[in-house]
Amino acid sequence: MISRTALILVTGFWVTMNVLLWRAEYGQHSSAGSAVPAEVVWRKILTAPDSSSLTILHHGKKVGFCQWMTSIGEELSQIQEETGAPEGMIRRIMGYRLQLEGNVSSDHIGNRVRFEGSLTLTTNQIWQDFNLRIILRPTVLEVHSSAREQRVRFNVDDGEQKFERVIKYSQLNNPQALLQEFGGPIAGGLLNNFAAFGAQAQGAALNAGLKWEGREDSMRIGHSPVRTYRLQTLLLDRYHITIFVSRVGEILRVELPDEIVLVNDHLAAF
Repeated sequence: MISRTALILVTGFWVTMNVLLWRAEYGQHSSAGSAVPAEVVWRKILTAPDSSSLTILHHGKKVGFCQWMTSIGEELSQIQEETGAPEGMIRRIMGYRLQLEGNVSSDHIGNRVRFEGSLTLTTNQIWQDFNLRIILRPTVLEVHSSAREQRVRFNVDDGEQKFERVIKYSQLNNPQALLQEFGGPIAGGLLNNFAAFGAQAQGAALNAGLKWEGREDSMRIGHSPVRTYRLQTLLLDRYHITIFVSRVGEILRVELPDEIVLVNDHLAAF
């Protein structure tokens, strides 16, 4: 009789604890949709232990792949006693670096395009340096921008001609005038494709300032739901961008305008 009562109590305790654990994991305190500071999610992305391999889809069709990598800039600082003798060394975070590289193909282009990009941030997530390299053989386009210099530098090389242009940030507030002024046999033709944005888009990239919103969410991987974060923003006040991030900062899925979707290879396998 005592052993049966003990068994019932142990079973009841086990069931109760599992219910409480489930509520703590998926209940009100961390339910899908709960707001999370975007800075917290970005910090997880910036300090993620592993890179993210992503398949690029356009209208559901695979068109390429890319690799998302992050690294932390650190400095060794020495702790000293009052005597001046070294006591130990500590690591101090100096900033972050984001890297994205991969390639895409398109029926309109007729060739595969390779791209390499990097972004350097301070410890409080303020950008410092940006580099982008796009390779469409034989043409190579390079873009470099520095927050300290307040300039954007373009370099284009098609194998026969080279073109370089430096633009001040203040000039970007009037893209229509910039398009008319922008010379070069290749870059001018490329940039004219963006003229359709018109006056409504003038200065939007500088003045809008992407405002990210972070929330709790979940995704189903295989047969199991997995807790995630969701980052979302509006580009030019009309184009939605959504990023799903694992709890350790791995990029799981990115949804961009024109049905461009980046899916983590681990998810693509299911």
